[in-house]
Formats: sequence, C-alpha cells, structure tokens
Amino acid sequence: MARCSKWSLQSGAPEWTGGRRLAHEISYSEQAVSNLERILDQGNTGSHQLQMRAMEILAELALDSSANLATETKENLINKQLQIFLDEGKEEDLRVTAGKTLLALLSKTTRTISVVCIMRIYNPIVDQVTEMLDAKNKAIYRTIAAEILENFFALHTMDKNHVKNTLLPKVRAEVLTSKKKPPSEAPERQASKGSGDIEENPLQDDEENQRLEHKVHINSSEQNEKQAAMLELKEALLSLTLVIFDKLIISAEDFDEVAQKVAPGEGEFVAKLKTIVEENSDGTANSLRIVKLCGQIAVTMMRGSQYFAHLKDQKFVETLSKASRITCNLESCMLFAGTDGGAKKTATPLLSDLVKEAEALVA
Repeated sequence: MARCSKWSLQSGAPEWTGGRRLAHEISYSEQAVSNLERILDQGNTGSHQLQMRAMEILAELALDSSANLATETKENLINKQLQIFLDEGKEEDLRVTAGKTLLALLSKTTRTISVVCIMRIYNPIVDQVTEMLDAKNKAIYRTIAAEILENFFALHTMDKNHVKNTLLPKVRAEVLTSKKKPPSEAPERQASKGSGDIEENPLQDDEENQRLEHKVHINSSEQNEKQAAMLELKEALLSLTLVIFDKLIISAEDFDEVAQKVAPGEGEFVAKLKTIVEENSDGTANSLRIVKLCGQIAVTMMRGSQYFAHLKDQKFVETLSKASRITCNLESCMLFAGTDGGAKKTATPLLSDLVKEAEALVA
C-alpha cells in the first residue's frame, strides 16, 4: 500500500489521485476496513508495528472527507487511540503513534468527524489524560496529553471545577518548575595515571581520542533530544494555559486564586514568564512560539487587570520588546515564505503587535 501513495496525516488525505482512489476503495470495502480494525484490536498478541500502520491508515481514511468511513468505525478508532495512549504497558512508539494520530483527528473534527462521537468518550477519559501531565511521565507523553486537552476545549464545555481544582494547578505548577538546561559539557579526557617518564603510545592515544569523540557525539545527541522534548512540553503547557484563560473557561478571579495557591510568592508567575522569555530569545522557530505564548498570556492577564502592577514593576513589556527586536528578521522570513501553515503558528500573531498592545495597556 505504501508503494501506491504517500500518506500524510498533516494533509488529511493521500497526496495524489491514485492514492485517493485507493483510499476510496479501502473505505468502501467492509472486508478491508474490518481487517484493519482486527489488526488494531489484536493487542499484545499482534505486532505493534502492524498496529501502528493500521492506525495510521484508518486515521487517514477518517480525515478524508470524501472517504466513506462509517461513524462507528471512527468512534472505535478514537476509543482505541485513547486506550493505547493511556496504557503504560504498551510500547512507546505505539503509544506516541496513537496520541499523534488522535491529535490529527481532534484538530480537524469540525470538518470530518462528528463532534458527537468525540464527546461520547470525553468525560470518562479527561481525568486520565490530565494525570498524564505528571512529571513522572515522559516528556513526549505529557506534551501529547496537553495538546489533547487543548483540542478537547474546542469541542466541549469543560467542567470548571475540574479545571480550577485539578487541571490548572497542575499546568501552572509545571510551568513554574520548568527549566532550560544548559548544554552539557564535553567530558574531559582523563589524565594518564602513568609516571611522567613513561612515553605515551600515539596509536593508543588516537584510539582513546576516537572513543571519547564518539562518546561526546552520543551524549550531545541525547542532550539535544531531551532539550527539544522539554521545549515542546513547555510550549504545550503554555498554550494550554493560554486557552484556559483566554477562552474564559474559568474566570479571572479563579485564575488568580489558583495562581496564589501554586505560586504564593508575590508576582512569582509573572517573574517566571519573564524568565522564559529571556531564556528563549534566541531567534529559533520553536523558541519564538514560546515567547509569543508568554506575551499572549501576559496581554490576556493585563486585559482583565490581573497582575497589571507585577507586569509593570518587573518590566515584562521591556523584556518582550527586546525579544521582538531579536526575532523580527525570523518572523519576517517565516511570514513571507509562507511557512506558517501548519498546526503550530509561528509567524502570527506578530510579536511586535503583542508588544504594542502590551505597551498600550501599561501606559
């Protein structure tokens, strides 16, 4: 099947006519769809690689508005994706695939999937997804969980008590404790324990240098992967915070009450936002999204007269303005190059516009 078309969850459909025709043939074949569902239902008795491929194909069919995939099949797929993602006993790549394909469905639900079928499974699992935000879980799981919850907000009226008493305190606490770790230093070569009058073996030294270089390369790659994962997690948590407050899922007073419990220090949350902006003003796309989210959260708080004095006293707007000057060229390039069409918006809103709005609010 992979030879016939190139599948992409981002596009929501096969990329060329032959692939679209094949998708239609599969969706109209009860036997083909049944076989895919059977593979997905095999659980521990089947190959998780086959389960991943079956899940991806079914998700593509669900995203293709012209495919004739039954609503029941879509409901079963979503239930299975959630079940696998929340199952700690499953393989990591299978759980990640389940989470990401579910996100693809949720982000395009209004176009291709009945909101009703999403809502049928919402209430029983929202608490479980919230628990996935705990620091004991891997960063990739926590990131996907935050994005799932954010997509749920667009489809369902959240239980305000759950948001106030459980979700928001957990999200705020994670934002406050997040740190940007500096790159690890390369391990130094250990000094020879031999006496000074013993000549070194050039061949042995060369082999040792190669081993050290290989070790440094591996450690550096692992460190970069961890930092990238933590950066994505921070972005997801900030985005979830913005959605909770900006969409008025809870009132500004409730938001402030939670902030005081999680960060009892005077202006501690504002100080953390400022620190995050300072740490991520390095002119990269991922960091730019984080800076903008901090700016949007701050502007939203100022609109409701929340934290106004703290934001002004700690010169948050000045810090945001400095970040805007550093990243303005990157923003312009991304805006005019048309590279902002994915799920994560980087070029818009312009950081300079956020700065202007913030400056007007504190004037």
